[in-house]
Amino acid sequence: MSNEQRTMSSEQLAMSNGRRAISECCFSYGVLRIVLAVGLVFALVVSAFAQEIKFSGEAKSGILWQQIQQESMDPDAKVDLGNKDDAGSGRGRYRLNVDYDNGDGFGMRFRINWETWSDTAPAWPYAFGYGNFFDNQMSVSVGKLGGSPWGTGGPEMWKELEAASGGGMRVEWKPEFVPGKLNLGFVLSYFNSDRDQGWQQGVPISLLNILRESILGVSYSNDSFLFRAAYRFDDEYDATQENKNRGGKGEDELVYRIEERVLGKLLPGFQIWALGYWFGVTSEFDEMKLFQNWLFIQYAPDQFTAQIRVGYDYITSRSDFYVKPSFYWNFFNKLLSVGASFQYCQDFGDGKIYEGSPYRYIELEPKIQLNFTNSYIAFAYNFRQEYVHTYPELAPGKDPIKQTQWMNLRFCIYF
Repeated sequence: MSNEQRTMSSEQLAMSNGRRAISECCFSYGVLRIVLAVGLVFALVVSAFAQEIKFSGEAKSGILWQQIQQESMDPDAKVDLGNKDDAGSGRGRYRLNVDYDNGDGFGMRFRINWETWSDTAPAWPYAFGYGNFFDNQMSVSVGKLGGSPWGTGGPEMWKELEAASGGGMRVEWKPEFVPGKLNLGFVLSYFNSDRDQGWQQGVPISLLNILRESILGVSYSNDSFLFRAAYRFDDEYDATQENKNRGGKGEDELVYRIEERVLGKLLPGFQIWALGYWFGVTSEFDEMKLFQNWLFIQYAPDQFTAQIRVGYDYITSRSDFYVKPSFYWNFFNKLLSVGASFQYCQDFGDGKIYEGSPYRYIELEPKIQLNFTNSYIAFAYNFRQEYVHTYPELAPGKDPIKQTQWMNLRFCIYF
């Protein structure tokens, strides 16, 4: 090949490379324009609704060490990621709450939870739209309901009867002529057969069956007290077979919450409240009934927080009585909190976990916590000892005791 031919080939190669570079540049510029356009639209949308959209939530995780040991068995210990501060069953929790109101009384609310950190879709505890009518004296919510005005709140027990079945419609009436705050309403909901463990396969569902799954709710508060309750009817369509055989008409449910607000005026920081849950109100099948109650007494001035919780659970074969005192001292304007909680549980009845046991379980949890504006860092140690059902490996003369310990360095960010 001559030098001229080589020169022409080099020139052609340079031109080809140039055209390719120009093409790639144009393509990159085109992608950049699309990205900028999408970003601009997103920014305009966010700017337009910034005043109406409220975001909140939390992110929790930590380092968790756990050890479980039973009599006549080797201890089982492991280290993992996790947060024992009400952060689900996984390695932590990311929760996002979104509340949108257009300013005219219409909007939407939803919550997303990630607790397992997997690639599967997150949980949606609730997602619904709402509208306020007649000068906000009536509200209608439609969707997967949550954030009930008639739930128990907490702690220890968080119950919302309309959330059990997912989708539905909630109607609230809040008349202004009544002194204080009154909220009356109902929920049209679907069957909660996952709780009742029954379902009539092949039998058509009627409108009356659905109406029998409705919920009635009431809430009233003033300067002296608060009371709220909800009652869920339950049609026999999804009742358990044992209940039907005994003439039962379903397993109705009831929740309530009561707060006292007079003593707090006399002694700032003092609170008393109670909450409860009753499942199987109308059930003829006694084994389906469950009754739970909690009473809370708390005194929390700036220097410390002292609280005692008393609980009582009842099923046909067993009753559980709980006592949980706790005390946390605050330092440096609540920047540092140091304290501990202790819990004692005793069971009674024919279904007692282990006959002759002095307690069902005891639990001690000291904790130290640093509190910041929108976050905290805490270290907690928990020791729990409980009686369990007898197992074959138990050595002669030994009580069936299970001992659990964990240490948790936990982190949380609120936003």
